[in-house]
Amino acid sequence: MSPEGSVSGSSYIAPGDSPRVAVLWMIFGSLSFGTMNALVKWTSFHADVWMIIMVRSAVIAFAVAVFAASQGISLRVSDKRTMLLRCVVGLTAMILYFTALGRIPIGQAVTLQYTAPLFVALLSGRVIRERVEPVVVLLVVTAFAGIILIVSPDLSSIDPDALLALGSGFFAAMAYMYVRELRNTDSVSSVVFWFAAFSVAGSMAQALPDVVDLDWRTLAALVGIGIGAGGGQVGITMAYHRANAAWVSAFSYLTVIVATFYGFTLFNETLGISDWVGGMLIVGSGIALVFVAPSQESKT
Repeated sequence: MSPEGSVSGSSYIAPGDSPRVAVLWMIFGSLSFGTMNALVKWTSFHADVWMIIMVRSAVIAFAVAVFAASQGISLRVSDKRTMLLRCVVGLTAMILYFTALGRIPIGQAVTLQYTAPLFVALLSGRVIRERVEPVVVLLVVTAFAGIILIVSPDLSSIDPDALLALGSGFFAAMAYMYVRELRNTDSVSSVVFWFAAFSVAGSMAQALPDVVDLDWRTLAALVGIGIGAGGGQVGITMAYHRANAAWVSAFSYLTVIVATFYGFTLFNETLGISDWVGGMLIVGSGIALVFVAPSQESKT
C-alpha cells in the first residue's frame, strides 16, 4: 500500500489520478479474482455461500487490520453513510455472484458479472451530471444484446441462475461508484477492511453452525479464496482510487479470460455459441468504453 493511502492526523489526503498505475492495479486485481473464481467453484461443492463469504472476508479483514496496524494507517471511517452503502451493495453482489458460480459455468458467470463496467458508465458521476452520449447508449444496447444471448439463448426462456450473475454485476457497479466517492475521505485500507468486516457480520449467523464440519482441504480452499479476494479487492480499490471509474473498469475484463481458462482446464466446462457471441458483445462493449470515457474526472 502506498503512503498516499495513509491518514495523517484527522485529515485524509486523496491520491491524485494516475491512469497507468490504475491499470496495473486493475490487472493485478483481475488475476487475483480470476483465481478466486476457480476456488469458489470448487468449494461450492463442499460448503455453502455463507461459509465462503464468512471465511473469505475474515481472512481479508485480519490481513488488512494487521497491515494497517504495522503501517500506522487509521481505519477510521470519515464518510459513514457512503461506506455503509458500499458495504450493503457489495455484500449483495457477492451473495448473488457466489451463488451463480456454483450453478453455471465460470466463464458465463464472470461474463455476466462483468457487465458492471457498463453499469458504471451509466451510473458514474460524469454520466449522471451530463447527458448520456449516443456512443455510450450504443455500447449499452450492444451489450444488452449479448446479455440476452447468454441469459435466454432461445429467446423463449430465461435462465434464473444467469440472472443471479447479471444482478451481481449491477450491484458491483453500485459498489464501485461508492468506492470512487470514498477516495476523497477514506483510505484504501479503510474501504477494504470495513467491507470485509461487514461481510463477516452479515454471514456469521448462517455459517458458524457448519464450521465444525469443514475438512482441511475445504478450509484451505476457503483461506485461498480469502487471499485471492484480498488481492483482488486491494487491486480494484486502488485502481478506482487512481483513475476515472468508467475508464479503468474496462481493463478488469482480464478476469473473464482467466476464469474461462480455469473453467476449461479444471472443470471441463464448455460454452455454447450463444455464450461466446454474447460474451464477445459484452466484453467488446465494455472495453470500447475506454475510448469514450474521459481520462480525467470532469470538473464540477
